[in-house]
Amino acid sequence: MNRWLVPAASLLGAGWFFATAVILGVVIGQWADDRTGLEPTFTLIGIVIGLAVALIGGYRMLQPLMGRLGDEPPE
Repeated sequence: MNRWLVPAASLLGAGWFFATAVILGVVIGQWADDRTGLEPTFTLIGIVIGLAVALIGGYRMLQPLMGRLGDEPPE
């Protein structure tokens, strides 16, 4: 049971990180659009920044997991 628990927890954490980064980018972008009146501009910038943060951070989060899974012998 413990064999799958650590990778599952890592993937679950990465999924939450992806979702949070993108949603925060959208919310902050919409807030900035409301404050400035430049309707889609900051929302699009927030989406791009959120995706970039999610990809870079997710890659860094999953590197140790990928290394551990690559070292295990196949069953």
